[in-house]
Amino acid sequence: MASDPASPPGASGQTPRRLQAQGNADQERERASLLQRRLKKKTRGSNNWLKLQNKIARLHEKIANTRRDWHFKLAHQLCDFTDNIFVEHLNFKSWSRGIVRKQSLDSGVGQFINEILPYVCWKRGKYYAKVDKNYTSQECLLCGHIQKKKLSDRKHNCSNCNYQIDRDVAAAKVIRKRGLIAVGHTVKEKACGDGLTGVQIKQVELLSS
Repeated sequence: MASDPASPPGASGQTPRRLQAQGNADQERERASLLQRRLKKKTRGSNNWLKLQNKIARLHEKIANTRRDWHFKLAHQLCDFTDNIFVEHLNFKSWSRGIVRKQSLDSGVGQFINEILPYVCWKRGKYYAKVDKNYTSQECLLCGHIQKKKLSDRKHNCSNCNYQIDRDVAAAKVIRKRGLIAVGHTVKEKACGDGLTGVQIKQVELLSS
């Protein structure tokens, strides 16, 4: 995800409280897992089994509400610092079946990126758009050269123009540049070709009820 910020997120000092809220949600999930294990030892259909089932259901509802509240607060914080938000067009369904399955489902990242963040942007009058995810971590921001990397490579070191930067920062800047090109802002064209590869914008349109 990338943005065109007026000031850096976290400048208001709110991030630590939100991280603490996320930590509380992790504790609640551990508690739910403990109750699930206890449930297996109860006689199915008994009063104790039904009571524990209801308790687990209420706990999962609390976890979902806490996560949703945290997502809305995070979305509003992002909108406080920028007028344009660009994200990669990712397939979160495949994430939920991959090696990060548990983390993806627990964090609700798909719901945040695809539903909550665009909704808050729309309500706040901010611009939200998706750009093509291909090669965002491999493309050089300055010259557009595709520099293949292993997952263990945490630095972007372009063999074409010798540009060096942290890999995640480079990817975020590429996403931002693709987004700005798509919305018509004036940005430097690539030295090695016309425009950036994979600029496919997909703006979310939400209708007021």
